[in-house]
Amino acid sequence: MAAPTSDQIASYIRRQNILGPGAEPEVTLLSQGFDSNLFLLRGGATAEPMIVKTFAKDQSDAARREAEGLRICGAVGLAPSLIAYDDIGATVQGPVLIYRQPGGAPIGERMLTDEQVNGWIFLLLTLHHLAPEKVQLQSTLSTGIEQWWERIQPLWQEVRIAYTEPMYAPLLSTLDALRNLVGVHVATNRDLWLNVPRRPCHGDPVPVNVIGEGSRLMLVDWSGFGLGDIALEVGRAAALAALNEEITSEQYIQGITNYLGGTRDLKDPSLEERLQIYASVFPFGFTLFMLSFLARLQNNGPETTLVNDPAEYRGRGLMAVARSLTWIQDALGVQVAAPNEVLAPFGQITIARG
Repeated sequence: MAAPTSDQIASYIRRQNILGPGAEPEVTLLSQGFDSNLFLLRGGATAEPMIVKTFAKDQSDAARREAEGLRICGAVGLAPSLIAYDDIGATVQGPVLIYRQPGGAPIGERMLTDEQVNGWIFLLLTLHHLAPEKVQLQSTLSTGIEQWWERIQPLWQEVRIAYTEPMYAPLLSTLDALRNLVGVHVATNRDLWLNVPRRPCHGDPVPVNVIGEGSRLMLVDWSGFGLGDIALEVGRAAALAALNEEITSEQYIQGITNYLGGTRDLKDPSLEERLQIYASVFPFGFTLFMLSFLARLQNNGPETTLVNDPAEYRGRGLMAVARSLTWIQDALGVQVAAPNEVLAPFGQITIARG
């Protein structure tokens, strides 16, 4: 989306009197995405900086979920404090959220310490223990493993189309075999998601969305907030952190163990089984997503604007795909193909295009 200019945001802030009478806003663009943009706001009598988040017009549901997440979870210290929410934002072409800038920096995109992992798990436990009746919206999480499976089928078609050259035939054959195995696993276990209790979920509580300052942590980017299955939330977030080498295998196991221990009082009898089953198949969806994303980067698509160094991202992404293929086969107890062999053509391309 085209970001509003800093001057447009400043004008909006004056009209809404966010900083108080006569205060002159200082606005800086922090990031620009396909669906939303972030601005830093300073000025006025308060010394605390604020974040202004603008959404594309068609992202009103995401803006509404984030506003509700900040309102409910900011009150208990899990999120930044919500200052204002405008669901129309006519002068800036879409909904607007304003919240206090959290102190610290994201803990993700690097290896987490044991203390950070413990704090992250504590955040999720606190969130998932909030009263469900306080939440009016549904999370963007899939409602069950079968719905998740349906949602990733378009990715499979994208990958098939993107990698038609003969050198990718072993990769597509491997993915097709794994797809059949995962499909059976999904069909066999889908009934576990019948009548699952829905609890407050962040939607995407991965480490990059956790802001840390000392021992204090909080979650940002609440656009997926709502009621959902906590097994899918934790299973996805923990698996992504492991695949991206933000946590070790030991930290993954200990984190899941601590989480399950902290949810015994919720009386959710199938939680552990759902979490384990979803975590065993989720990496297949991750593999498809990464391969699709890497194809767009290779073709210099608009996704190149989302990463600082596309070449470096390709290398890290391929390593994550290799780990994901190993994870799937280990979890399902099969040996379909060696990841380094089916991913070998990517190394040739990387060297050739340098």
